[in-house]
Amino acid sequence: MIKKYNFVGFGLLFFVYFNVVAAEVMSGDKPGSIVLRAEGEEVVYDNITGTQHGVDRSLVDINGKPALLVLSRDSLYFTLAVKGREVLVDCAYFDKRNSLNGARMTAGMCGVDVPLVDTYDDIAQRYSNIWSESIYSFDTRSLLNSGASEKFFLGRIGNIEIFDMYPSASSVENSSPQKFIRSRSGCFNFGEVVGFLVFVNKDTPNLKYLDILRSEEPVVFQRMKEEDLKKIAIGKCDT
Repeated sequence: MIKKYNFVGFGLLFFVYFNVVAAEVMSGDKPGSIVLRAEGEEVVYDNITGTQHGVDRSLVDINGKPALLVLSRDSLYFTLAVKGREVLVDCAYFDKRNSLNGARMTAGMCGVDVPLVDTYDDIAQRYSNIWSESIYSFDTRSLLNSGASEKFFLGRIGNIEIFDMYPSASSVENSSPQKFIRSRSGCFNFGEVVGFLVFVNKDTPNLKYLDILRSEEPVVFQRMKEEDLKKIAIGKCDT
């Protein structure tokens, strides 16, 4: 029997709508498969979920919509979209450690819009490899040596500057930075909640949002735009 995932949003059964035709994404009879029911047909995607070689891939929902979660040493999140009779990867997020400097990397690309295949986790891995040598390539040696707090600039969303702040050497060792933002009016420290830098326009990446992980079961992201960040970045800045 097919196990059906009912994606719930605002207390209602969630369906993906395209051209006024409801579509459903669910796990399939065949181990590791998911099924798309759309336009009166079923499309089966093989080798999408399951556990192998220490990697667990599962069908979940993110903010009430179908998604995939990949867990190993790292955490990878993939939101899905339905177009006609096809499932696409919409956003790909990664939460992993940079082997070059020990920094925690939490970021994602939205608007990926590529067909779902069994190697979908490569999408997030590819972006993490690129950003490990750019955005997250800052030098943590001085912090590890001194143990003093240090902020590392990650990028801007409009006029909002975003940093990862490591309060101590142990926070690098434990991979637990604090997201810190600064506006023209002040600052705000998110503490140790996980915040993902979200880029759009995959060909010319543009930092657009900060997605805050508010819940892990179920997965809930709070999307924050520039205007949202401005409203909270009004506190006193320590530097």
